[in-house]
Amino acid sequence: MDESMFRRMVSPAVAPGPLSELAAKAAELLKECGQTVTVFESTTAGLIQAALQAVPGASVYTTCGAVTYSSKKAVALLGADMSVPRPADGAAYKESKNSWTQRVARHMISEVGATWCLSESGACGPTFNYPDVTAGFTSVFVTGPVEKGIMVDSPHCNREANMWSFAKAGLDLLAECVKEAAELSKKRKPEVDPFTVQEDRYGGVEVEALEGQGCVARFSNKLRESLVSWNASGKKGVWLKVPLSSAVFVGEAAAQGFVFHHAKTDYVLLTKWLPEGPNPLPKYGFTQIGVGGIVVNSKDEVLMVQERISPIAAFQGSWKLPGGLAEPGEDFVETVIREVREETGITGSLLGIVSLRHSHGFRFAQGDIYVVVKLRADLEEITMDENELMGACWMSQDKIKSLVVEAGESLGGKVSANNWKVIESAFVGPLIIGRQLPNSRGPKASMLYTASSQVPESAM
Repeated sequence: MDESMFRRMVSPAVAPGPLSELAAKAAELLKECGQTVTVFESTTAGLIQAALQAVPGASVYTTCGAVTYSSKKAVALLGADMSVPRPADGAAYKESKNSWTQRVARHMISEVGATWCLSESGACGPTFNYPDVTAGFTSVFVTGPVEKGIMVDSPHCNREANMWSFAKAGLDLLAECVKEAAELSKKRKPEVDPFTVQEDRYGGVEVEALEGQGCVARFSNKLRESLVSWNASGKKGVWLKVPLSSAVFVGEAAAQGFVFHHAKTDYVLLTKWLPEGPNPLPKYGFTQIGVGGIVVNSKDEVLMVQERISPIAAFQGSWKLPGGLAEPGEDFVETVIREVREETGITGSLLGIVSLRHSHGFRFAQGDIYVVVKLRADLEEITMDENELMGACWMSQDKIKSLVVEAGESLGGKVSANNWKVIESAFVGPLIIGRQLPNSRGPKASMLYTASSQVPESAM
């Protein structure tokens, strides 16, 4: 909720009288602009809607509305539970009303399809739920071509007087917004669609929200209209990309049935499956690639390291192979050469792929493919990165084997049995070799890895 969109004001003095007078200004502007409004009020108990409908010709701009006096009881009407945990005190209680009115207005404008939505909620008195609230107040939020909110403070707790006063404040805010939007429209260039649309090869559409098109109501209305059109024309999957600069659109997309697919640093992608039945759209990548290096020196010793902080506490202090996670666009070999150099200063040349392990249940429910690559060290002097490692050294195969942990032992200072199996296999039998293939998806070649009859260099 954006508090900067709300200004504070003292409630206007209003004497009960003809309802049409309260809404006359707003009604006139709505008619002139050919626009519609929907109203969801609480404290004013229908006075705002009644005043709008009391003006002759109201049918051209009114749509529907409701009194949502209790947030929990209004779930069926609003189509979503917008209640919040009970605030700690009166100040937090008032602030929560700003959040409520903003959320209701933004949600219901898309549900109803009106040009404007006014939402109101507060407390009139004479009694209040919090001892530090002693006078009436209300929050009013209007969304549409422009958005504005007010927090109205009354100097008294006269219930009926506050109802009339708050209704007047809300209708005046609506008139202010309609007038401002009309003035802005005269100065603006023709409105640009809030998103681009491209049909995909599978009977769906790819939608991308445009940066700098931050009007939530316009985005919401356009998306709603488009979904109806896509559904009618038999479209299936809808992919919606929202840049970080337009993140305000995400809530509206979710309200219209979109779900998260994945997020990057500069955008979030949401999807919606239009036909009835299960959603078959492919999931986002759920497997990470880690690469370890069996780096051997001129004595056929193996480079072993101890991580300063192990991802798993039980492995803290154990000796392992250097390596890490692949970066986007890296081949296995590129990853291991980079990781070994960053951690130990050692550079090396490829001998072959030793093994591949596929596991599940890693961080963020990812699968993990761990590829072990054998390198021949070009430089053998270790320059350890002390931010990442607490130890690095060359070890003979016999030394590594002597450190393999026994059942019940701590791994501190030891080598896991799995690591030893991988290391041992690098010196027995053929390695997996890779060769480049043309890549139809870009300039960088694809790598094809196949078994080789070549005997490992160390066994020659």
